[in-house]
Amino acid sequence: MKGSLWRHGDKVDQIEPGEWPERSGRARVLIEHPDPATVWAEAEAMRDAGYDVAVCAGPTRASDRTSKPTACPLLVDGRCALVDPALVVESTKPTLDRGDHELGDAVVVESPVTEGRLLEAVADALENR
Repeated sequence: MKGSLWRHGDKVDQIEPGEWPERSGRARVLIEHPDPATVWAEAEAMRDAGYDVAVCAGPTRASDRTSKPTACPLLVDGRCALVDPALVVESTKPTLDRGDHELGDAVVVESPVTEGRLLEAVADALENR
C-alpha cells in the first residue's frame, strides 16, 4: 500500500470519497478533518463565502471513531476523487507530498487552521490560478 498508515495484515476498509456537488463554477474546497463539529463549522463558513465544499473525515485507526480502520484512497492509491478537482485541500495529514500523491493544482493547508487563514488560502489560490 503506497504511503500506507496501516500495518501489514490490518483489515482496512477504504474510504468511499463520495462526489462533489454539480459544477457551479465556484471554487472547490475539500475539508478533511476527523472532528464532525470542525468539519461542519468550516464547511458552513466556506459555503457562506461562496465556495463549493466537500468533506471527509479522513482515515481512522481501530481505536479512533470506529472499531474497524478506514484507509484514505489518496494515501493508499495516490489519488482521490475529491482531491482531484479541489482548489484548496485542508488536511490533518502534514505528510501530503506531491511526489507521492496526485494533488493536481490543489493548495494544501494543514489543519488546524483558522477560518480566516482558510479563506485567505482560497483567495490566494484563486489569484494564482
